[in-house]
Amino acid sequence: MSKCHPVPPGIAALLLLMVAVAVPLQAANLTLERRISAALDSPNLSGKAVWLENGNSRFLAIYSPSETKLSLGGVLILHDQGTHADWAEVIQPLRKHLAKQGWNTLALQLPATDTNPDATARLNLMEQASPRIQSAIDYFDPQQQPNLVLVGHGLGAAMALHHLAKQPNQRVNAIAAIGLSIDPSDESDPVSQAIAQLQTPILDLFGSRDLPSVTESAAKRRQIASSNAREGYRQETLNGADHFFSGMQSSLNHRIHAWLKRTSAVEVQN
Repeated sequence: MSKCHPVPPGIAALLLLMVAVAVPLQAANLTLERRISAALDSPNLSGKAVWLENGNSRFLAIYSPSETKLSLGGVLILHDQGTHADWAEVIQPLRKHLAKQGWNTLALQLPATDTNPDATARLNLMEQASPRIQSAIDYFDPQQQPNLVLVGHGLGAAMALHHLAKQPNQRVNAIAAIGLSIDPSDESDPVSQAIAQLQTPILDLFGSRDLPSVTESAAKRRQIASSNAREGYRQETLNGADHFFSGMQSSLNHRIHAWLKRTSAVEVQN
């Protein structure tokens, strides 16, 4: 019978490091993201391709300036999993509509994944997105753009909440979370904790025909906000809308703009 030899401490530490590094890599597909970004950064792009830096890595964002003389603020737009920074539903229409209404918009390309992430991978993606969100916040000059808002869809909404819960930022005045979901049975769910913690006004907007994970956790999200006295939290349902607001984009655009203008607009001369 062969004996089982103990693993030397140095090798054990190396193995632990390899596992720790491998877990985040499973969450994001860098090759897929590079292909997406390369395809978006083309002469046909509606908007300006901006390459932001986060440490040693670069990522794409799409900028559309306010089309009015007065700017109402800056909007960072975060897409859902399985989509990208110029997705034809929700993301691109919101970026263009809000720019027409007076907002400077920046849609971020988030870490891409080609799988449906479980809870661990979802958290890893949120952790990887956080520095990107901070880089996007830093992209706006505080003197020219005194206030910012975050608009996220699906996983992008979760990323926005998770980032601000970890790094509160006085310049971010509001969050519009579209199609947001939580795990109602998990008290450690990071999005649930963010809802409980954040003082920033939150619009929790979803469609009546949204994904089950969204509609079935709506009551729990509302309960978390209520039990933690989050007076800035508001939950709204758009009747008939699915997760991508197919055929109802105009209604989504107007809902988001009206709420942002009511809660966080600050007029600044362009």
